[in-house]
Amino acid sequence: MQRIIRTLLIGVIVLLLGLASDAPALADSADLAPDVRAQMDSLPDDLTRVEYLQELVAANPGDSSLYFALGNLLLDAGKLDQAVQALSKVTELDPAFLGGWVNLGNAYDELGQLDAALEQYDVALELSPLDERTLCNLGGVYFKKRQIPQALEAFETAIEAHPESQLAHYNLAILFADSEIYREARREWQVVVEIDPESDLGQRSADNMEIIQQLLQAETPELPGESGR
Repeated sequence: MQRIIRTLLIGVIVLLLGLASDAPALADSADLAPDVRAQMDSLPDDLTRVEYLQELVAANPGDSSLYFALGNLLLDAGKLDQAVQALSKVTELDPAFLGGWVNLGNAYDELGQLDAALEQYDVALELSPLDERTLCNLGGVYFKKRQIPQALEAFETAIEAHPESQLAHYNLAILFADSEIYREARREWQVVVEIDPESDLGQRSADNMEIIQQLLQAETPELPGESGR
């Protein structure tokens, strides 16, 4: 019976690990002109916003902020090839803009082109070696490539530089759970909860901790006669 419970719980853990493959952390949007932002806000949906930005980009081919906003909308819409084109233009026009490289890496990541994603994140780290988003996304790519030591280094570097990073602690927990180091996974998820229990990651972590606890209990069942101790 304990073996059956453990098998079921491991199946749940496998489902949890899919959370590590959620969309990577996006860099913040570049500043748009107030009139452009107001017009964007007035439009009814992302499709019309994309069309509006495409018109602006055609009229202002040297404005990297427009390409960045367009690339982000295309990412959200799942139009990944077009997002790569727009964000590549950002890095061409403004190679010192960290967000362009981070989000271009995200687009390649979501396309499954992991080596291309790593190349963009490497450039981003040259610009900002301790950027939280880049380190977490880098670790996520290494995790997907099953290069666990490199993933571990990326997450631990992010935590050292940003001790309050829920994303870094959460992803490190995923890595530990994937490696069946469940107590360490539970410890990292506990940190996420302590940082902000009301956040999405805090609530996910609380749920994951309950499942981990059940798994640990299934692995070390109570011996006969111990119930009254």
